[in-house]
Amino acid sequence: MRPTFLALKYAKPQGFFKRAFHNLTRARLLTRYPHAGIVKDGMLMHANLSKGLHSEPFKPEGWLLIPIKPAVDPVAALDLLAGTKYDWFSLLAFVLPWRVRNSDWLYCYEWCWYVMTGQMPIERVTPEDLAIEALRQKP
Repeated sequence: MRPTFLALKYAKPQGFFKRAFHNLTRARLLTRYPHAGIVKDGMLMHANLSKGLHSEPFKPEGWLLIPIKPAVDPVAALDLLAGTKYDWFSLLAFVLPWRVRNSDWLYCYEWCWYVMTGQMPIERVTPEDLAIEALRQKP
């Protein structure tokens, strides 16, 4: 069986708005990793503002990879959830003192949490939460 990885992005993207969102996310979350996805069989499965939940060929430059033992097959989950809109609404939970969420949408960290644990998160998920869970799993 081929390994599956949690992918945490640290490289800055091209384009003014993408770079601004990258920098804002890093500053607000106090993290080096403003984006995350799941990598399996050379494909990156992730959620972003422009395409929602989707997959694309993985280019490893600028990503930290941590092997995981997923609770949910990411390819099968993506088949079920492909096209799910990006949950920009939940990002308000990082600014407001209470949880805000649209249960029909996903942001990148929520997607990764779902694949890694088999559960949709009920609390805010950060890249550090994902890294801790990945290291706890020890595939």
